[in-house]
Amino acid sequence: MTEPIEPGVSNAAPEPAAAPTAADVPLVAQRAITAPATVDRAARTVEVVWSTGARARNFVPALGLITEELEMSPNAVRMDALRSGRAPVLDTHRRGGARDVLGRVTAARLERGRGYATLQFSTAADVEPIWQRIADGTLRAVSVGYRVHRYEPRPDAATGETVHRAVDWEPFEISVVPVPVDRDAAVRGEAPQGAPAIAIEPALPEEDTPMPETTPEAPAAPAPSAPPTPPQEPTVTTTPEPTRAAPAQAVPAPDLDAVRAEAQHAERERIAGIDAAVEAARALLPADRITPVRAEAIAQGWTGDQARRALFDALVAQGPRPSIPVRPETGASHDDPAQILDAMAEALAARAMPGYQPRGSGWHAEFMGWRPSDMIGELLRARGERSVPRNPALLAERAFHTSSDFPLLLAAAANKMLLAAYQPAQPTYRQIFLRRDFRDFKPHRHLRIGDFPTLLPLAENGEIQVGTMSESQEIVLLQTFARRIRVTRPMLVNDDLGAFTDFAAAIGRRVAEFENATAYNLLNSANGDGPTLTTGTAPVFATGAARANKASTGTVLDTSTIGAGRTAIMKQRTLDGLPISMGQTMRLLVGPNLELAARQATVVVQASEIGKANVFAGFVQPVIEPLIQANRWYLFSDPVAAPVYVYGYLNGAEGPQVTTGPVQGADGVEVSVIFDFGVGAIDWRGAWFNPGT
Repeated sequence: MTEPIEPGVSNAAPEPAAAPTAADVPLVAQRAITAPATVDRAARTVEVVWSTGARARNFVPALGLITEELEMSPNAVRMDALRSGRAPVLDTHRRGGARDVLGRVTAARLERGRGYATLQFSTAADVEPIWQRIADGTLRAVSVGYRVHRYEPRPDAATGETVHRAVDWEPFEISVVPVPVDRDAAVRGEAPQGAPAIAIEPALPEEDTPMPETTPEAPAAPAPSAPPTPPQEPTVTTTPEPTRAAPAQAVPAPDLDAVRAEAQHAERERIAGIDAAVEAARALLPADRITPVRAEAIAQGWTGDQARRALFDALVAQGPRPSIPVRPETGASHDDPAQILDAMAEALAARAMPGYQPRGSGWHAEFMGWRPSDMIGELLRARGERSVPRNPALLAERAFHTSSDFPLLLAAAANKMLLAAYQPAQPTYRQIFLRRDFRDFKPHRHLRIGDFPTLLPLAENGEIQVGTMSESQEIVLLQTFARRIRVTRPMLVNDDLGAFTDFAAAIGRRVAEFENATAYNLLNSANGDGPTLTTGTAPVFATGAARANKASTGTVLDTSTIGAGRTAIMKQRTLDGLPISMGQTMRLLVGPNLELAARQATVVVQASEIGKANVFAGFVQPVIEPLIQANRWYLFSDPVAAPVYVYGYLNGAEGPQVTTGPVQGADGVEVSVIFDFGVGAIDWRGAWFNPGT
């Protein structure tokens, strides 16, 4: 087998045996190419065998040129990507643009040491020629693209060489190729009963049901040493039917025009295979080594596989490769633009925020000292750009083009810094407010305690009595808050992202503080009485029969006044007249002035007499908040049991969100932080307010 140019992509094959030309094949064998039976033209799907784990020569950056073998057991293959429904079907492993995607993998599985999949092809016009070749049986070879996470080197007693067996690897795409490295990786088909099967590649065994286990064929004979000549007629091989012998039947003579057209098509495919090998080698060999190989391959009639072998010979001739470690392990591919972008974002976050803990394998350390212009250039090269400027001014201009990854880098770095500061923050309002998220920005009404009707005994005739459930009139609105900062061309030319990193690092904590302040502004309104409710047209806290949840005169905070507040809450009734449920624990909310008194009133005391014990220790928890003014103090039931205030975010957008967009009329990027947040009061019966002394 030959070595694939691209690491982790199986795209080469053993040299096929010299096949007889059409002139040498008896007339009875010159039949039309048989279309695979697994092709569904209406659904544009076909079933394939994408790997049998066959050995092949491969180039791995950390190991050099190795003999690789793929373990096909379920414990070794990470199938999530192929089974996700989003894995692409590519044209010869090319990933340079959207046109290289031919379709997607709709189903994949492992069975008895083989990988099977169903491929669905696009209806796009540029995919149609390839689909027709697959549907009529002309193009049958496939190859899998994969990443190896761990190898196990094993000596081969027969050859004496070390075989690197991939025992933890991940296929992520399947390609349609002219010649595969695994000769049994192909479109699955079925030969017609009683007739010889004709195929461009070795014919697959006869099959009766969709996607059964198949048996590998015997290896093809080695090719002759003389270089092949350009084909004048299509080469074919014949496979007699193994189950029965039938008398040969004469068939019409072949259409010579069709044969010539097929020969021209085969020549174009041959040159395309050579060019694919050359493109893959450009990252490893200088142009003056590649150009002569391509010219010789076209002139001598080489296949793409032979060209790939010659290019690898030139690669090996450049110098020695790194020594092979005992147990090499590889992680995610470092040529993946998404991986590079994430590592750069981690580096920006770690550089801007002292104490930031980067995630991943530590690859971000490589970019810690890079300037923004260096990162822009590397992202362009990762996307396949060949003429990347080195001038910071030119790179800054490229950074703001629509195809640039630089705005995505800024958004990723800002998100990492923002979340690192926002998530650990624990605003105290969340201990006394109930969280209820919003579906949209329309006014939201919330059910209150007792709005659900009381259960009644089942009538003797089995009838379930009808009750009513009223909806609260208290409205809570979701609001959007936002800030933004610009990253401009002069900032990139000067390699100065200080303003951006300061903004991103600080905004997470600022948003958490903004949440807390917004909630307590509502609670502190009307001198601590809170907002006016629609029900009863009184504030949340009021004396008298309307609310009965506020002390008529302020008192000191001690166990006796806490007991009075708890008693007042227990006397409240739901809409159907039942006592409210306060939950297992209550919250004692105070400001800085009463912190000592609150902790003394709730701390556990080892007393020898019952009268000296702290009766509220354990189920009354102090909450100290600097935004509570003067000597006010509040007693709140468990918000899940008896909610008074609620807060929430837009569904699917919890916390602040970072977006990027172009600056109107100038070269630059605007980094915006958008925060959808709402707070409101919905009831009064689960809390008690004492103005203090």
